[in-house]
Amino acid sequence: MNELWWKIGGISACSAIISGAYGGHGLKKKVTDVARQDIWKTAQQYHLYHSFALFLVPFSTQQNIVGPMFLTGILLFSGSLYNLSLTNRKIGVSPIGGFLFMAGWVILGMTLDKSLFLRN
Repeated sequence: MNELWWKIGGISACSAIISGAYGGHGLKKKVTDVARQDIWKTAQQYHLYHSFALFLVPFSTQQNIVGPMFLTGILLFSGSLYNLSLTNRKIGVSPIGGFLFMAGWVILGMTLDKSLFLRN
């Protein structure tokens, strides 16, 4: 299971970098509104941050809860903001994604296998 979350994290981080490149170059040709460009940037930043969080999932004793929370949070939060930036239409699932991010961090912090980090 550990390797699966590392693979998912790598793919997610790669797609976040691609999103950042598109936001910095191609998006400006499609979206001229600076506020919508900033929305894309926010989506991309949270996408990248939580892609890195996926690399920590294998160190949790609750991988089957924390991993899906971060991954679904990326899809709902960042995905809905990407959509808003491109279409100027709200989907309304961003708060759910944000809640999943917050809950994922709390659960991760409470369930980390601390023996990996602490020396006795």
